[in-house]
Amino acid sequence: MNTYRKNAVMAGVLYFLGTVFGVSGGLIGGEVLTSLISGKPLVGVDMLSLVAANSSRLTWGAFLTFMMGISLVAMTVFLYPVMRKASKELAMGMVLFRGALEGTFYFLSTLGFLALVALGNEYIATGADSAVLQSMGNVLYQFQDRLAPAGTILFLIGTTCLYLSFYRTRLIPRWLSVWGLIGVVLYMAYALLHFFHLDNGIGFYLQMVLAPLEMVVAVWLIVKGFNPSAIAALFAKTE
Repeated sequence: MNTYRKNAVMAGVLYFLGTVFGVSGGLIGGEVLTSLISGKPLVGVDMLSLVAANSSRLTWGAFLTFMMGISLVAMTVFLYPVMRKASKELAMGMVLFRGALEGTFYFLSTLGFLALVALGNEYIATGADSAVLQSMGNVLYQFQDRLAPAGTILFLIGTTCLYLSFYRTRLIPRWLSVWGLIGVVLYMAYALLHFFHLDNGIGFYLQMVLAPLEMVVAVWLIVKGFNPSAIAALFAKTE
């Protein structure tokens, strides 16, 4: 019987890499990227001068964001063949929201960061006296700030489909699935607070319930793989 060991390991590796790329991007990306990730937009700064001063770091942050998107989209491809045996609807929801739409969000974010770098370099090249470029930079920064919680909501819908599938199939221990579903609720509260600019600092703690689970599940899939008895039960239902 196919235990889908390769699928579990590949999904775990990609899950792990996606998380590492995301964390590394936040650490390397500099003040502008960090402000967007943390949901604490910069106010009263010369945005394009700041971008130009950190252009290399922001470029690396954009690259790592792009790599994170590729890794997490590919992760859903390896989970889908197993998940669909339990529920095609949940499996497709995972692929759509944690794959296609979340991937699109990371792609748009990457383009936005690179556009900010281009504007910052042009701003400095023209003598830092272009009000038009500064306005464009501010609008693009605000767009990135508004895009972040929208992308988070897409991520959370896909994550709900993922952990509901894990819960129903028992491919991983149910306590991990329950942890994930509780984390989704708290993370969604943060995303809505961020979306309406109501976060007063509690958002960081709301994220911290789900955030470490990403690494735990990644390592579990790499080391343990899928539960063999759960795989057998899925095959028995589909035969």
